[in-house]
Amino acid sequence: MLTQESNLGKNVGQCYLTNNATGVGVGKNTGTVFSKVMNPTRDVPPFIELGLQLGFDPHRQVVSCPIVSAGGWGGAMGPSQFIPSTWAMYASRVASARGVSIANPWDPRDAIMAMSIYLGGLGAGAGGYSAESTAAAKYYAGGTWATAGRTYARSVMALAESIQGNIDFLSNN
Repeated sequence: MLTQESNLGKNVGQCYLTNNATGVGVGKNTGTVFSKVMNPTRDVPPFIELGLQLGFDPHRQVVSCPIVSAGGWGGAMGPSQFIPSTWAMYASRVASARGVSIANPWDPRDAIMAMSIYLGGLGAGAGGYSAESTAAAKYYAGGTWATAGRTYARSVMALAESIQGNIDFLSNN
């Protein structure tokens, strides 16, 4: 999933939030205006709060741009690409598990812990293709996982199979 979400942390976002009230933002390299960088009612408030806790300027911290063709919001943070409202629901559990006072979605250790906790709650801990694929679909698409998340889940599972094949090869040689 980490490969699918951010190419193992290489792409943690290409946009900046510029307007808290509307969720408008800009591409960090292009200045292209995006109308849906962050959901202003659901995600901007926890993002601003996280900025206060971690000491970053919310208008200079990279987040994901919206996927215009998908019609949804951007605003996902860090290697695991959590949206701020979801991060807020898991941050205290991540901090506790990691032994830190404040969890940081841009810290790979916190991001991976959050992804693990979240996927476990979505059923991935049961193991097997079906449980893991369903958890991946839910991670991506939430309540629309059965339709909107299936292509994503297939891609994640193909990546996992490829990585596992490499591990198996190395283990046997």
